[in-house]
Amino acid sequence: MTRAIIDAITGARAVRIPDRDRLVDLDRIDAVVVVGATCVGKTTLVDEIRASELCARGAVDVPLRYVTRMPRGGDNLVENVHVTAEEFAARVAAGEIDLHWIRRMEGGREVRYGFARPRPGALPVLSANNAILAPGAGLLPARRLDHALWVGVAAPPELRAQRLRRRSPDLWARPDEVAHRLAEPAIDAHVHLVIDNHGELEPVAKAEIVTLVRALVGLRRRGS
Repeated sequence: MTRAIIDAITGARAVRIPDRDRLVDLDRIDAVVVVGATCVGKTTLVDEIRASELCARGAVDVPLRYVTRMPRGGDNLVENVHVTAEEFAARVAAGEIDLHWIRRMEGGREVRYGFARPRPGALPVLSANNAILAPGAGLLPARRLDHALWVGVAAPPELRAQRLRRRSPDLWARPDEVAHRLAEPAIDAHVHLVIDNHGELEPVAKAEIVTLVRALVGLRRRGS
Protein backbone atom coordinates (compact mmCIF):
# COMPACT_ATOMS: atom_id res chain seq x y z
CA MET A 1 0.00 0.00 0.00
CA THR A 2 2.75 2.44 0.99
CA ARG A 3 4.77 1.74 -2.15
CA ALA A 4 1.69 2.25 -4.31
CA ILE A 5 0.94 5.63 -2.71
CA ILE A 6 4.53 6.78 -3.12
CA ASP A 7 4.42 5.70 -6.76
CA ALA A 8 1.14 7.61 -7.24
CA ILE A 9 2.68 10.89 -6.07
CA THR A 10 6.12 10.46 -7.64
CA GLY A 11 6.83 13.67 -9.52
CA ALA A 12 4.10 15.58 -7.69
CA ARG A 13 4.90 19.21 -6.97
CA ALA A 14 2.23 20.08 -4.42
CA VAL A 15 2.01 16.77 -2.53
CA ARG A 16 4.66 15.76 0.00
CA ILE A 17 5.14 13.11 2.68
CA PRO A 18 5.94 14.67 6.08
CA ASP A 19 6.86 11.35 7.73
CA ARG A 20 7.43 8.16 5.72
CA ASP A 21 7.32 5.96 8.84
CA ARG A 22 3.77 7.13 9.54
CA LEU A 23 2.76 6.25 5.99
CA VAL A 24 4.35 2.79 6.28
CA ASP A 25 2.04 1.98 9.19
CA LEU A 26 -1.02 2.43 6.96
CA ASP A 27 -1.95 -1.10 5.85
CA ARG A 28 -5.21 -0.26 4.09
CA ILE A 29 -7.31 2.79 3.21
CA ASP A 30 -11.03 2.86 3.97
CA ALA A 31 -11.46 6.65 3.65
CA VAL A 32 -9.61 9.86 2.82
CA VAL A 33 -9.88 12.66 5.38
CA VAL A 34 -8.91 16.16 4.25
CA VAL A 35 -7.92 18.49 7.10
CA GLY A 36 -6.18 21.81 7.55
CA ALA A 37 -6.56 25.22 9.15
CA THR A 38 -9.19 27.76 8.14
CA CYS A 39 -8.78 28.95 4.53
CA VAL A 40 -5.96 26.68 3.48
CA GLY A 41 -8.26 25.70 0.60
CA LYS A 42 -9.72 22.37 1.72
CA THR A 43 -13.12 23.02 0.15
CA THR A 44 -11.60 24.12 -3.15
CA LEU A 45 -9.63 20.89 -3.42
CA VAL A 46 -12.50 18.65 -2.36
CA ASP A 47 -14.72 20.43 -4.89
CA GLU A 48 -12.31 19.22 -7.59
CA ILE A 49 -12.88 15.64 -6.45
CA ARG A 50 -16.64 16.19 -6.27
CA ALA A 51 -16.66 17.47 -9.85
CA SER A 52 -14.46 14.67 -11.20
CA GLU A 53 -15.47 11.51 -13.04
CA LEU A 54 -14.67 9.60 -9.83
CA CYS A 55 -17.87 10.84 -8.18
CA ALA A 56 -19.85 10.79 -11.42
CA ARG A 57 -19.31 7.04 -11.81
CA GLY A 58 -19.80 6.29 -8.12
CA ALA A 59 -16.24 5.23 -7.28
CA VAL A 60 -15.89 8.08 -4.77
CA ASP A 61 -18.43 9.72 -2.49
CA VAL A 62 -18.04 13.12 -0.80
CA PRO A 63 -20.69 12.93 1.94
CA LEU A 64 -22.67 15.99 2.98
CA ARG A 65 -21.30 17.71 6.06
CA TYR A 66 -23.68 18.91 8.78
CA VAL A 67 -22.66 21.80 11.02
CA THR A 68 -24.37 23.51 13.94
CA ARG A 69 -23.75 27.14 13.15
CA MET A 70 -25.63 29.75 11.23
CA PRO A 71 -24.61 30.08 7.57
CA ARG A 72 -22.42 33.03 6.56
CA GLY A 73 -21.85 34.79 3.31
CA GLY A 74 -19.35 32.81 1.26
CA ASP A 75 -20.30 29.42 2.72
CA ASN A 76 -20.27 26.46 0.35
CA LEU A 77 -23.86 25.23 0.49
CA VAL A 78 -23.02 22.21 -1.65
CA GLU A 79 -20.62 21.03 1.05
CA ASN A 80 -22.49 22.11 4.20
CA VAL A 81 -25.95 21.62 5.65
CA HIS A 82 -26.53 24.07 8.50
CA VAL A 83 -28.73 22.77 11.33
CA THR A 84 -29.49 23.60 14.94
CA ALA A 85 -27.89 21.62 17.75
CA GLU A 86 -31.24 19.95 18.35
CA GLU A 87 -31.61 18.98 14.69
CA PHE A 88 -28.07 17.66 14.68
CA ALA A 89 -28.71 15.43 17.71
CA ALA A 90 -31.93 14.14 16.16
CA ARG A 91 -30.15 13.25 12.90
CA VAL A 92 -27.44 11.41 14.86
CA ALA A 93 -30.09 9.46 16.74
CA ALA A 94 -31.87 8.62 13.49
CA GLY A 95 -28.64 7.40 11.86
CA GLU A 96 -28.67 10.16 9.22
CA ILE A 97 -25.42 11.58 10.59
CA ASP A 98 -22.68 9.00 10.85
CA LEU A 99 -19.21 10.19 11.86
CA HIS A 100 -19.34 13.33 14.05
CA TRP A 101 -17.15 15.46 16.32
CA ILE A 102 -16.97 18.75 18.24
CA ARG A 103 -14.97 21.81 17.23
CA ARG A 104 -14.06 24.01 20.19
CA MET A 105 -14.02 27.67 19.27
CA GLU A 106 -13.14 30.94 21.00
CA GLY A 107 -14.46 31.56 24.50
CA GLY A 108 -15.42 27.91 25.03
CA ARG A 109 -18.02 27.95 22.26
CA GLU A 110 -18.63 24.62 20.55
CA VAL A 111 -19.71 23.73 17.01
CA ARG A 112 -20.68 20.18 16.06
CA TYR A 113 -19.75 18.65 12.71
CA GLY A 114 -20.83 15.38 11.15
CA PHE A 115 -21.12 13.53 7.87
CA ALA A 116 -24.00 11.79 6.17
CA ARG A 117 -23.45 8.07 5.64
CA PRO A 118 -21.24 7.51 2.59
CA ARG A 119 -22.53 5.56 -0.39
CA PRO A 120 -21.86 1.82 0.06
CA GLY A 121 -18.95 0.59 -2.02
CA ALA A 122 -17.55 4.05 -2.74
CA LEU A 123 -14.34 5.49 -1.30
CA PRO A 124 -15.43 8.25 1.11
CA VAL A 125 -13.58 11.56 0.88
CA LEU A 126 -14.37 13.53 4.02
CA SER A 127 -13.93 17.30 4.04
CA ALA A 128 -13.16 17.87 7.72
CA ASN A 129 -11.11 20.37 9.75
CA ASN A 130 -8.24 20.28 12.23
CA ALA A 131 -10.64 19.92 15.15
CA ILE A 132 -11.33 16.31 14.20
CA LEU A 133 -7.74 15.53 15.28
CA ALA A 134 -8.05 17.19 18.70
CA PRO A 135 -8.05 14.95 21.81
CA GLY A 136 -11.28 16.58 23.02
CA ALA A 137 -13.14 16.25 19.73
CA GLY A 138 -15.32 13.42 21.01
CA LEU A 139 -15.11 11.70 17.62
CA LEU A 140 -17.77 9.02 17.19
CA PRO A 141 -17.71 6.22 16.16
CA ALA A 142 -14.32 6.27 17.86
CA ARG A 143 -12.42 3.78 15.66
CA ARG A 144 -14.04 4.61 12.34
CA LEU A 145 -10.97 6.41 10.94
CA ASP A 146 -8.32 3.92 12.06
CA HIS A 147 -7.68 3.04 8.41
CA ALA A 148 -8.05 6.49 6.88
CA LEU A 149 -5.51 8.31 4.77
CA TRP A 150 -5.14 11.74 6.36
CA VAL A 151 -4.36 14.51 3.89
CA GLY A 152 -3.41 17.90 5.28
CA VAL A 153 -3.73 21.07 3.22
CA ALA A 154 -1.29 23.90 3.91
CA ALA A 155 -1.02 27.60 3.08
CA PRO A 156 0.88 30.52 4.71
CA PRO A 157 -0.90 32.43 7.52
CA GLU A 158 -0.93 35.74 5.64
CA LEU A 159 -2.58 34.13 2.62
CA ARG A 160 -5.13 32.40 4.85
CA ALA A 161 -6.03 35.77 6.37
CA GLN A 162 -6.52 37.28 2.89
CA ARG A 163 -8.70 34.36 1.82
CA LEU A 164 -10.76 34.54 5.01
CA ARG A 165 -11.45 38.25 4.49
CA ARG A 166 -12.57 37.61 0.91
CA ARG A 167 -14.64 34.54 1.74
CA SER A 168 -16.31 35.72 4.96
CA PRO A 169 -16.17 39.53 5.24
CA ASP A 170 -18.99 39.47 7.81
CA LEU A 171 -16.80 37.32 10.09
CA TRP A 172 -14.46 40.26 10.67
CA ALA A 173 -17.06 41.74 13.00
CA ARG A 174 -16.03 38.87 15.33
CA PRO A 175 -12.31 39.54 15.88
CA ASP A 176 -11.99 36.87 18.59
CA GLU A 177 -13.22 34.19 16.21
CA VAL A 178 -10.96 35.46 13.42
CA ALA A 179 -7.95 35.32 15.76
CA HIS A 180 -8.90 31.82 16.90
CA ARG A 181 -9.21 30.54 13.35
CA LEU A 182 -5.98 32.11 12.13
CA ALA A 183 -4.07 30.74 15.15
CA GLU A 184 -4.68 27.11 14.16
CA PRO A 185 -1.36 25.23 14.12
CA ALA A 186 0.13 23.25 11.24
CA ILE A 187 -0.85 19.59 11.13
CA ASP A 188 2.19 17.94 9.50
CA ALA A 189 2.70 15.81 12.62
CA HIS A 190 -0.75 14.22 12.30
CA VAL A 191 -1.21 13.45 8.61
CA HIS A 192 0.16 11.03 6.03
CA LEU A 193 0.39 13.54 3.17
CA VAL A 194 0.48 17.33 2.90
CA ILE A 195 -0.73 19.32 -0.10
CA ASP A 196 0.76 22.80 -0.41
CA ASN A 197 -2.04 24.94 -1.81
CA HIS A 198 -0.64 28.40 -2.46
CA GLY A 199 0.97 30.51 -5.15
CA GLU A 200 1.83 28.72 -8.36
CA LEU A 201 0.96 25.41 -6.68
CA GLU A 202 -2.77 26.17 -6.42
CA PRO A 203 -3.76 24.80 -9.85
CA VAL A 204 -1.25 21.98 -9.42
CA ALA A 205 -2.79 21.02 -6.07
CA LYS A 206 -6.24 20.70 -7.67
CA ALA A 207 -4.98 18.31 -10.31
CA GLU A 208 -2.78 16.30 -7.94
CA ILE A 209 -5.43 15.63 -5.30
CA VAL A 210 -7.68 14.16 -8.01
CA THR A 211 -4.77 12.09 -9.32
CA LEU A 212 -4.11 10.81 -5.80
CA VAL A 213 -7.71 9.79 -5.19
CA ARG A 214 -7.92 8.20 -8.64
CA ALA A 215 -4.88 6.08 -7.74
CA LEU A 216 -6.50 5.03 -4.44
CA VAL A 217 -9.63 3.94 -6.29
CA GLY A 218 -7.44 1.84 -8.57
CA LEU A 219 -5.74 0.22 -5.56
CA ARG A 220 -9.09 -0.67 -4.02
CA ARG A 221 -10.29 -2.15 -7.28
CA ARG A 222 -7.16 -4.32 -7.49
CA GLY A 223 -7.42 -5.26 -3.82
CA SER A 224 -3.97 -3.86 -3.04
